[in-house]
Amino acid sequence: MKDEYSFRIRRVVQWTIFVLAGTILGWGFTSPQYQPWFAGLGLGTTIGLISAVFTAWKVHKVGEVAIQHQGKKKQVSLGMPTRLALAILATVITLQYSEIFHIATMVIGLMIPSIIALVDALLYNLLHSQTDEGGE
Repeated sequence: MKDEYSFRIRRVVQWTIFVLAGTILGWGFTSPQYQPWFAGLGLGTTIGLISAVFTAWKVHKVGEVAIQHQGKKKQVSLGMPTRLALAILATVITLQYSEIFHIATMVIGLMIPSIIALVDALLYNLLHSQTDEGGE
């Protein structure tokens, strides 16, 4: 189970890095009029990736604590304040340097790793449900 979880997290990171590479290419090869869009998308995607990796790490840590402390109450957080602080940091940077970053694409970029994880999970479940039905 842990290997599958690590594999899926790694796959989300890889696809997000591909999106980041696309934003860098978009920023480098478009006219200056569109560069803030790609810069905002890159900033949001980078902060979103950091947040997604942090969330994966916290979920793994919570799982370990749950296994170790079976039956005992142990309060563990999933790091919501940290993720919120990262989103606020991206917003402050975007608003401070509004000539460099576009706010709407930064917000979209924050959601990209989550969207990639959702699509990955849907495809994984779809492919594995078809494999299971065919094998029965």
